[in-house]
Amino acid sequence: MISLDRFAYGRPDPQDVPEKRVGYCNTCQSAIFRGDEVIDLDGDWYCDTRCLMRKLGARWVGAGMEG
Repeated sequence: MISLDRFAYGRPDPQDVPEKRVGYCNTCQSAIFRGDEVIDLDGDWYCDTRCLMRKLGARWVGAGMEG
């Protein structure tokens, strides 16, 4: 039986749709989903600055504090 109440059926829940995985971080291999902000370096994706710095061998230092 179909309900004629206009509030009986709502819009589909967008959370019921599986997320679209589009790739992986080049360093930590965490999943990257459609719409995520990533760092693109020569076609490789990095999920954050920490992963990019690890790949490049960079590190944070205090300016003028290096001996």
